[in-house]
Amino acid sequence: MQADSEGLIRRSGVERRTAVGVHPAGPPLQLERTCCERRSCDDNEDGKKKSDTFHEKTSDEICSNSKTSPSYTADVLAFAKRHWLTFAAGVLAAAFVASGRVSPGAIARAIDVDLLLVLFALLTAIEILRGSGYVDLAVAKTLAQFHSTRGLALVLVLLSGVLASLITNDVALFIVIPFTIVAGTFADFDVEHAAILEIVACNLIGCLTPLGNPQNLFIFHRSGWRAEHFIAVMTPFVIWSIAGLLAALFLLGRSRPLRTIEVDPPPRKIATAAGGAICFVLVLLEIARVVNAWPAAIAALIAGAIFLRTRLFAIDYSIVPLFFFAFIVVEGMRTMNIQRVGSNLYVTSIALSQVISNVPAAILLSPVASGRWRELLYGVNTGGCGTIIASLANLLGWRIYVRGWNRDPRFFWRLTLLNFAFLAWAGIGGVVVSANFDRERREIHRPVSNSATLQRSPRPTRASIQAAPSALLPTNPSSD
Repeated sequence: MQADSEGLIRRSGVERRTAVGVHPAGPPLQLERTCCERRSCDDNEDGKKKSDTFHEKTSDEICSNSKTSPSYTADVLAFAKRHWLTFAAGVLAAAFVASGRVSPGAIARAIDVDLLLVLFALLTAIEILRGSGYVDLAVAKTLAQFHSTRGLALVLVLLSGVLASLITNDVALFIVIPFTIVAGTFADFDVEHAAILEIVACNLIGCLTPLGNPQNLFIFHRSGWRAEHFIAVMTPFVIWSIAGLLAALFLLGRSRPLRTIEVDPPPRKIATAAGGAICFVLVLLEIARVVNAWPAAIAALIAGAIFLRTRLFAIDYSIVPLFFFAFIVVEGMRTMNIQRVGSNLYVTSIALSQVISNVPAAILLSPVASGRWRELLYGVNTGGCGTIIASLANLLGWRIYVRGWNRDPRFFWRLTLLNFAFLAWAGIGGVVVSANFDRERREIHRPVSNSATLQRSPRPTRASIQAAPSALLPTNPSSD
């Protein structure tokens, strides 16, 4: 018997664990302890009868399963349940169009084609890179350098955030949580707390860049900011979040010695890695506004057809139609009086994220965020903590952990409790960082008072009056 993603492989009497992360399109990793025993085949008739009986039983089970397979309607309902957010956005967009609030011409103007193309290219490039085996190899090499549970937990949490900022939070969770679970099978390691902090890190550290999550990419395109300005705005918030994560690492448990973890990454494919890297670089060039999204999308389509083949259709592209419908919804929201909703945009975005998730919250509040993008950005990323539905990363991380390690229902409540603790911490951080930004802005634009100079200045003479117009000219225009 062979497990889909991981198993114990017996070679020369030594058990070796294979830890191969799964791609975002596939099911979460399920860790199973399986003993693979090779039995020699006897030439006698009893052995043949046992083999025939086994195959007959297996065929009967397959036929039985096929007869009881879900109907087409059940499959459609299951698909709709998985992508309920996209369906809801589609229904709402159709309602706006049918009501006449959004005209066909307005739809054409509202759709951000570059964003849709770069989303497609990013998802495809990441899947190609995952299939190359080099991402798993890099993580395995990193983990092998640590000898204590606290040191391993620290690098796993920080690695989650760094990977999330580069390749999106959901892909980072698919990479790091499976390796965390493997560490728990070989050492006295608190997998539960590490997995929770990894989920939080993907939300609060991964938001450093526009690539970190879908709402960041949406706000980045809507705001018109440059990538370096976006990162500069998010850096203080991320530093505050890292401080909270470090404190939690030292408060949640003591450090223990860590035994050696022997992992077998998947085989490396140089050509696949090169194709994925080219696509990813083109995505980065679009983010840097060097080129538009068409080169990245075309390259991703070609590379996906070459390296992924049929797996290209297994990738979850539901975020692309979600954003397509979202642009129509946002255009429809512009025709409605929702300005009062954004009176306190930061608090509103946090609260709304707890109910409908932070991606749709960012989309719905974007019409009132002009000139206040920083408030919305801090709000929806802070709002990713809290309830299980506040962020798609919360749901994904919970599902990977439960299926791969422990189905204890108490994990849900522990995840929620720590998530709300970080919601409070990040919420305070957003206020502190925003206040600091506002204070610096006031100091930069504060006018210079000349009242004291006027009180001490002597009585003007004829020469000084004639020279007054030239004195009004700025001495250093570039300083403004």
